[in-house]
Amino acid sequence: MKRKIHIIFTMSLCLATLGFTSCENDEPQLPVQEEIVPEEEPKVEEPKVEEPKSEEPQSRGAIPISLEGKQSAINDKLNDFAWRLFSEAYAQKTEPANILLSPLSLEIALAMFQNGLVPEDQLKMLKTMGLEGYTTDEVNAYFKTMVEGIVEADDMATLEIANALWYQDDYKINADFQQTLEDGFDAKVQDAPFDNATIDAINQWCAEKTHDLITEILPPGFYPDVFALLNAVYFKAGWEVHFKEENTKELPFNFADGTTENISMMQKLPLMEDSGESFYYLENTDYQAIALPFKNDAFKWFAFLPQEGKSVADILPLISSETLDNLTMYKSDLSGVTIPKYDINYTVGNLVSIIDALNPDLHFYSLNFQGAFETQLPPDLVINALQKTCFKIDEEGAEAAAVTAIVGVTSVPILSSITFNRPFIYGLMETSSGCPLFIGYYGDKTKE
Repeated sequence: MKRKIHIIFTMSLCLATLGFTSCENDEPQLPVQEEIVPEEEPKVEEPKVEEPKSEEPQSRGAIPISLEGKQSAINDKLNDFAWRLFSEAYAQKTEPANILLSPLSLEIALAMFQNGLVPEDQLKMLKTMGLEGYTTDEVNAYFKTMVEGIVEADDMATLEIANALWYQDDYKINADFQQTLEDGFDAKVQDAPFDNATIDAINQWCAEKTHDLITEILPPGFYPDVFALLNAVYFKAGWEVHFKEENTKELPFNFADGTTENISMMQKLPLMEDSGESFYYLENTDYQAIALPFKNDAFKWFAFLPQEGKSVADILPLISSETLDNLTMYKSDLSGVTIPKYDINYTVGNLVSIIDALNPDLHFYSLNFQGAFETQLPPDLVINALQKTCFKIDEEGAEAAAVTAIVGVTSVPILSSITFNRPFIYGLMETSSGCPLFIGYYGDKTKE
């Protein structure tokens, strides 16, 4: 079913006029002596030259990520892992919270981490990620190709990925492990005393790599004393067609607790505007789904809205990487799109329990990271994982960031038309690979 969309663009053209003038002087002859005075050369004004108008930078267009053979298969497995991860995070939600994970950030951190595990635990980690049967070298090669490809996928979007390892300077790192991180993941590797200055340096690194969206990954009093392995992801892009600010209104949203409040809602009203814009759209008896492209269409914001009478819990088991593939295959004209203007900040406080739930044999806290070091690690070493995320959308586009930290400590710290007017699932994906950079839930009323 198609419905037309209209947006009017107006353009003005300015013309400059060029002026030319000339003058002549004729002197009379003298009675005594004839004197010929040469004519002055006509004066011609230089034509006015218009300053060249600044033009929009020319884009080279989107570049699909080239994944073939085993790398394509690994990509499919990790996309499935992303949805299993988010489903488990949602299932473990015990209080109002707008959950936001970055599967990509966690996957890169885990990929670096598994290189330092002893062989038995390395196999457990790969199984948890859905990569049973693939070698460490194959996984490393995939992430090198993927990261290099995804950051270059679109020159109209900013996507930055950074990795780092700080380790206790009393320990000697395994040279092969260090080389793998530096060559395969472009990671910064350095030893440190793990004093207050080290914690400050780690948090400063997070702020720098996320453009100050996440300024602290290690809270006060949290002191890993063996190592801190980190990944940071930063994204910013403008919509292919912006939302008009004058269409943003305070409209009712039905929260998960049953209450309704007016919130700021952005609207595209195609029937009134005639933009010619169409949308990636799917609808069935369970949900409506939409994908809105950013410039060049290399990245898309996607969202799944349960049909009236359905809940997020009802539709979440129905969403997979295959669902996203289907969503981005079809374009449709809609009579309108209305979505919240939001700014989410989230700390994944139970990341280890979420990961462990995907493989009961994993026991993340007690994984043996001895393969990363030549120095014997302390017997009471505990491995922990943290993630902080943020995601903002407005009329211009989206900005998002994530930091994932895997740390080693010797004590456990305490730590049709479609209107999105009720709880929904959303995220950010790269188009050619289907890789979900972020997956989130919006619908709980929080104190923030």
